[in-house]
Amino acid sequence: MKKVAFVINSLAGGGAERIMARLLTRLAKTQPEIELHLVLLDIEPEAYQVPPEVIVHQLDTGGSLSRGFRPFKEKLEQIRPSTCVSFLTRANILSIAACRLLGVRCVISERVNTSSHHAKNISGNVARIATYLSYRHADQVIAVSSGIAKDLSENYGVPKSKITVISNPIDAEMIRTLGALPMEMNYARPLIVGMGRLVPNKNFAMLLEAFALSGATGTLLIMGEGPLQDELMDHADKLGISDRVVFAGFRENPFSVIAAADCYVLSSNGEGFPNGLVEAMCLGTPIVSTNCHSGPAEILDDRPYFDISDVTECQFGILVPVNDAKSMSKAISATVLPSQRAERGARALAGASRFGLDSTIAKYWQAITGA
Repeated sequence: MKKVAFVINSLAGGGAERIMARLLTRLAKTQPEIELHLVLLDIEPEAYQVPPEVIVHQLDTGGSLSRGFRPFKEKLEQIRPSTCVSFLTRANILSIAACRLLGVRCVISERVNTSSHHAKNISGNVARIATYLSYRHADQVIAVSSGIAKDLSENYGVPKSKITVISNPIDAEMIRTLGALPMEMNYARPLIVGMGRLVPNKNFAMLLEAFALSGATGTLLIMGEGPLQDELMDHADKLGISDRVVFAGFRENPFSVIAAADCYVLSSNGEGFPNGLVEAMCLGTPIVSTNCHSGPAEILDDRPYFDISDVTECQFGILVPVNDAKSMSKAISATVLPSQRAERGARALAGASRFGLDSTIAKYWQAITGA
């Protein structure tokens, strides 16, 4: 039986992890003749489950690239797959190195705008160099947006012939089913929702500032976990809005909350293909997003990244400049007007129809097999 190994750091809560679980779940149904393996590099609590048909291998690399190479290579030798598919930078670099030594076809998926993701410090420079030296040696690179593809080609020397742009698979039917479930708690209106890991790149600090500036009397609810939670809670307190901000943690079903929201906000400094935007659009929730490189402009206006300097109305939502609390506050205030809700929600829903699950999975499988 043909074997394919999938590799990711963990299945902890996050967009890439959710998409990995979704991809494996679908492939287990559509490709029953393939033996699917999942290699998890780190030991972390699992937020997502994969089907029992998928053989899971747990490593303990402690988040280390150097410590991870030997056990990962040995695991790949044990599995003996025909193809290895990896998500996220560390998994990608490990996969490229091991696959080249073992003669295994290597497919990597880049899920963030690489240039904006690497910090401007020593560790960021090391990661940038490692990416530059390794990515061009993958057999196939899946970029989840055209902005990422452009960045990889122009700044990291990846041949255009090796890059395929495939958006994330979005299960609209599942999202709408879960979104129709009753929300567990009631919140003061308007309800503004953000979702993501509580890490610097998601810039929830700016969202808190924008909410404070907007003067909205309702609720800002942030779903997600991460190392900045205490710092963000202190920030909300200093801004005088802690009584109107809810840190809801990770929720297995965020969609009932998003469906009930008056506005879904993405405040990131950098993204690849922000799943949350499309998922909120599937629920007909009005959208405000920063115009970070790779993703939002393509999702909300059907075109590659373009420069903006203020609040910008798009086909399916509103874009604002990155790290601009004043513009974000203006966009939120405009979006939550009761007179705007139905029309903006209908536009968002119309935009979501461009992201189909079956066609996207078929494109992933074609890239994986090289057919």
